[in-house]
Amino acid sequence: MSLNDSASRLQLQPLQPDDQLYAPLDKARATQELSKLEIFLRNSAKTPNAFAKCAFVGNRGSGKSTYLFHLEHELEQAGFFTPVHVFLDPSLESDCDYSDLFLLMVNEIADQFQKREHPVDPAELSKVSLWFAEITLDKDSEWKKEIGLTAEAEASARTGIPGIISLKILSKLKSMIVGSETSRKQIRQRLQNYASDLRARMNDFLDHARVILKTAGKPDRLLIVQDNLDRLGPREVAQRLFTTGGDMLIDIRADIIYTAPSALNLAPLDLSRIFPHVFTMPNVKVRLRSGKTHKAGIDGLVALIGRRLSLDLIFESEKVARFLAEKSGGSVRDLIRMLDDAQLQAQVDGKDRVDMASAKAAVRKAATNFTRLLRPGSVYYPILADVHLTKTEFGVPEGEATKKGVADAREFFAELIGNGSVLEYNGDDSWHDVHPAVCEIQQFQDALDKASGPQA
Repeated sequence: MSLNDSASRLQLQPLQPDDQLYAPLDKARATQELSKLEIFLRNSAKTPNAFAKCAFVGNRGSGKSTYLFHLEHELEQAGFFTPVHVFLDPSLESDCDYSDLFLLMVNEIADQFQKREHPVDPAELSKVSLWFAEITLDKDSEWKKEIGLTAEAEASARTGIPGIISLKILSKLKSMIVGSETSRKQIRQRLQNYASDLRARMNDFLDHARVILKTAGKPDRLLIVQDNLDRLGPREVAQRLFTTGGDMLIDIRADIIYTAPSALNLAPLDLSRIFPHVFTMPNVKVRLRSGKTHKAGIDGLVALIGRRLSLDLIFESEKVARFLAEKSGGSVRDLIRMLDDAQLQAQVDGKDRVDMASAKAAVRKAATNFTRLLRPGSVYYPILADVHLTKTEFGVPEGEATKKGVADAREFFAELIGNGSVLEYNGDDSWHDVHPAVCEIQQFQDALDKASGPQA
């Protein structure tokens, strides 16, 4: 392997369980949270007529999707569940509702069952798809004509022939939700007006999906993983989804994992009031709360690097790889980005390996990217210095401890977590720290010196 070959192995998409690039990081995270999640799901699978509902939170880029793919595979191989992984469409990251998720879940289940060659029964699929269409679409619209649904075909669809028509209807509705804000709001409002009926239709469809799985000889516990909800922003979008729509999210008859933004698990919102179980994926600990280097964490990240790149052929020494692991703050996404930038810098400089100079250039680039997010610096850096010193949060300035001042402080802290400048560690004893790349910024160092006070 040479530097020219390295870029292709530094992609940011989630890794499938059989991908040779996958590296387990359970020990490196130094938490039992992931083991608790797996045991919770295994126990739930043994409990008839009760469905697991949980939230899974963590910083963006911490490796949640890759871990969930691996967990789904393990549980399916053990005969506990048949998983269906649903990614939130990027168009919904700034505007999402439970009704959107339900429609997209039906579409994804129908599509994945079709691809796995145990399709949903056409009659059952037509029931739910035509209900969605009749509730949400204008009676005088051209949607029937657009999908080729003639009166004769519609009558056939109601008796379950053919299933392709139902799939076309669901595909049409999905395209309207993700492609047009106006259509999305119209569809959403109409579905919300029939919330009880929507829940009943969803549950009937999910009941049938389990029958299909059992008939096909598959585990008949359907595990839906609703991913990328951690990307919801601004914060009020996620609050609306999980609070206003919380009852709907947990009332459907399926085992479900909902990813959620870390910031949503901060006061005043308590996700445990909505979900009976909340699990946290912290970033890999590269340092302990005391500031001492966490060897197990860095070793785990170096092992991850070794799965992607040959340590002997790509790096001047393992010390360079360990430096990048530490400066990533334990964020898998940031580590991959730094590796990519370091190998590119090395090639630009005509080097055949990544040396310390190339690695430091990659860290500087990450720091520069953060400076664009942390403006005005006179506001952000003193707050970040407080977080770094306390490992928890920043205090509300004296005289501003009003209800609005506290709310603004919470919102500000949520923003820092959302943009990755503050990272969460150790799901068993949660604490926070500033991203190491931010610590490289001179304005941060100046604020830290001021906050620390004169040294004896």
